[in-house]
Amino acid sequence: MLAAGCGVLLALAFPTWHWYPLAWVALIPLFYFGATRKPFDAARLFFVSGWVFYSVLLQWLMSNIYWAGGWAIWGYQLLCVFMALYWGLFGLLWTWMHQRAPKWAGALAAAALWAGMESLQATLFTGFGWGCLAHSQGTNEPLIQWASLGGAACVSAIIVLFNALVGLIFAEQRLRVVRIGAAVGVIAISHGVGSMLVQPADYDSMPLRVGLVQADFPLEMKWDPEYTAEMVRNSADKSRRLAQHEQVDLFVWPESLVMAPLDAQPELLNLVGGLCRESNSALFTGSERANASTEGIWNSSFLLDASGAIVDHYDKVHLAPFGEYVPMKRYIPFVGRIVPAIGDIEPGEQLKVLCTGNRCFGPLICFEVLFGDIAEKLRAQGADFLVVITNLGWFGVSNAIPQELEIARVRAIETRLPVVHCANSGISGVFDPWGRFCVVNATFDAQGRYVPFRVADPNRIIMNRCVGALPVAAPGPRLLPGGPRIFPWAAGALSLVMVLVSLAYPQAPARDQRVFVNR
Repeated sequence: MLAAGCGVLLALAFPTWHWYPLAWVALIPLFYFGATRKPFDAARLFFVSGWVFYSVLLQWLMSNIYWAGGWAIWGYQLLCVFMALYWGLFGLLWTWMHQRAPKWAGALAAAALWAGMESLQATLFTGFGWGCLAHSQGTNEPLIQWASLGGAACVSAIIVLFNALVGLIFAEQRLRVVRIGAAVGVIAISHGVGSMLVQPADYDSMPLRVGLVQADFPLEMKWDPEYTAEMVRNSADKSRRLAQHEQVDLFVWPESLVMAPLDAQPELLNLVGGLCRESNSALFTGSERANASTEGIWNSSFLLDASGAIVDHYDKVHLAPFGEYVPMKRYIPFVGRIVPAIGDIEPGEQLKVLCTGNRCFGPLICFEVLFGDIAEKLRAQGADFLVVITNLGWFGVSNAIPQELEIARVRAIETRLPVVHCANSGISGVFDPWGRFCVVNATFDAQGRYVPFRVADPNRIIMNRCVGALPVAAPGPRLLPGGPRIFPWAAGALSLVMVLVSLAYPQAPARDQRVFVNR
């Protein structure tokens, strides 16, 4: 029961609740019991806590019942159990190391091992790093800046370090005063140094204003060919009226707004080309793209210049498993028949940077925002901002929407690049390189008149049709340019070394294997 409570508390640190301080205390009981129980008992506690955590965090996956039937619940729970297995393995290894070598395998070892675990979650079996602890700290502006030094894994390591220190303070008399001082130091140093990393955004040296259209078309319309042209016509009209009130250099439309290959549909190309010519603005939009050689399709995107001509495209490289393709389809072909909503999209061949005017951006389509290494590669290729286009209309007003937004915030801070986030059903806006968010700020009334919001509240625009013309900052400076890529690998390597050293560590006498609990 206590382990389950820890999982619930940690989930409440994430959106939509976003009580982020809970992440700093939710794991304390687990580390306390990890230091006072046998390794397999600790593994069971961590596993149960992880299973409950993911069951609450990812409850938005149950909305797939509408699209895929009751099988969605089985898939949702299998994913939660699979992710919880990482937690169980963490609990087993850390408890075993700590009880075998308590003098060195303590809180720092827990922090490194947790960072390594999150790196595995984000990498193995195509990767799914949705439950990264760093994503809970988006509104904790000082702490989240550590992502620029060591990526999301660094922020998670700091949080786990504090939880482990406090857990060991209660579990052991040994080093209690030292650990109290260390716990206070973790809070003070992480927030103090993080505050010094925050700087004002530069909007003057590389001026750019993006016009965002949060179209909010339901999926039933998207799948109906009768509405394909109408959705494009409607969005072009709203974009045109936005440009009449605000300066726009680049329009950005979300994923799955253009539901037919734009480069093969003259009617659709005329609609978007007319918008570009009339507003003298470029346009970046999601679209399908046909592969003539295989008769398949790519989940793609197109960039049009101010003349309305297609100048480049990007095909999504990292597809969503069981959403856009079936992993190991040759061996489990029955899955596609059981869950008919699964798509069969072909992956793109390479990441690409697209340029408009004097700015270049790296496109990320939906699921790709989860992967920090993709964002880092785009910056290395010359991107000075990132554009995320997504469609979370599958999940209604669930917490999937604000959770995905927090992931985009971490990408901005890691790369120190502004991130333009355009979603079909929300939340659309622009992050500066320090993770500060500016949300779309206007809509159109029933008569088609442009109506600015009095107060732009990100949580109130979900599943609403909104627009906004927002500035995009210049890239921010990086103190450790390679840090976000190196730290996760370093943490994983250190974890492996710790396990090997523990294997070689002399077995403690039986009386020393007992935990140092209070008497």
